Amino acid sequence: MASFIEVHHVYFRYDDEETPGEYVLQDADLVIQKGEFVSIVGHNGCGKSTLAKHFNSIFLPETGDVLVDGLNTKDDDQLFAIRQKVGLVLQNPDNQIVAGIVEEDVAFGCENIGLPSGEIRERVDRALKAVGMYDYRTHSPDKLSGGQKQRIAIAGVIAMEPECIVLDEPTAMLDPQGRMEVLRTITDLNRTLGITIVLITHYMEEAVLSDRVLVMDSGKVIREGTPREIFSQVEFLKKHRLNVPQATELIYRLKGCGWEVPDCVLNEEECVQALLTLLKQTKGKGDQVCQ
Repeated sequence: MASFIEVHHVYFRYDDEETPGEYVLQDADLVIQKGEFVSIVGHNGCGKSTLAKHFNSIFLPETGDVLVDGLNTKDDDQLFAIRQKVGLVLQNPDNQIVAGIVEEDVAFGCENIGLPSGEIRERVDRALKAVGMYDYRTHSPDKLSGGQKQRIAIAGVIAMEPECIVLDEPTAMLDPQGRMEVLRTITDLNRTLGITIVLITHYMEEAVLSDRVLVMDSGKVIREGTPREIFSQVEFLKKHRLNVPQATELIYRLKGCGWEVPDCVLNEEECVQALLTLLKQTKGKGDQVCQ
C-alpha cells in the first residue's frame, strides 16, 4: 500500500512565542497507508487530538512536516486540496450539525464548495445510504439519538468524498447502542469503500477493530503494531496509563494465576473459546485455587 499521511519529526505547542509552553507534540513520527484503518490510543493529554488536527491543516507544525498524499500541510496553496482529501469528525456531533433537516445538513459542505445542485443531491443520497440514515433524510436532527446524530455528521464528511476520515473520539458521548452503530458505520466505510480511517479513541475494544494501533505518550508515537501485538503487552500499556480490552484483562489475570490460557485474546468470542478449552483441560483434575 502507498503511504497517505506522513508525519515527520513534528513539534507543536499552543502558546505563542512570547510565552512558550511545553510541546504537546514532540518529535512525532508516523506513516498511515492508503486504505488502512488505524487507531491511535493514549492517556489524556498525550497529544492524540492535537495530532489529528494536523492531518487536515487545522494545526500546523512548529517544526517538522505533515504530508497528506504528498501535499505539505504548510503549503497554503494546497489547503483546499488537503481538506478535500481528509475529513474530520469531532467528539460531539452537535458541534458539526448546522441545519434543521438531515439532508440539508449533509449537503452543507458540498454547497460551500459550489457543487451543482444535481451532484449535491446524488452525493447526499449516497452518503446517507452509506451510513444507514437515508430513511431519516427529511427528519430534524434534534429528534435523533446520539448515535444517529454522529452518523449524520459522518455522512456530511462522506458527501465531500474524502479519501480519509479522521474521527476524534466519536463515541465518547454515546451510549453502547450508539457506539455500536458508529463503529459498524466506520468499519463498513473502510472495508467496502476503501476509505482510510484514523480513529482516536479511549476505548480499547474499539481499537481492536483496526488494522493497526499506534500508542502515544509525551507527544509522540511510542509503539505500533497489530491489535494482537499491542494488547499482548499488558504491562507496557499499564505503565503508560492505558487499559486493555476486558476480555484481554481477564485472560491476562488467569494466566498470571498459572492457568494454561492463550497469551492474548482480543474479544469476547476469543475469551469464551479460551475458557471452554480451559474447562475441558481441567475437567476431572479436581479444584484448583488461585492464591
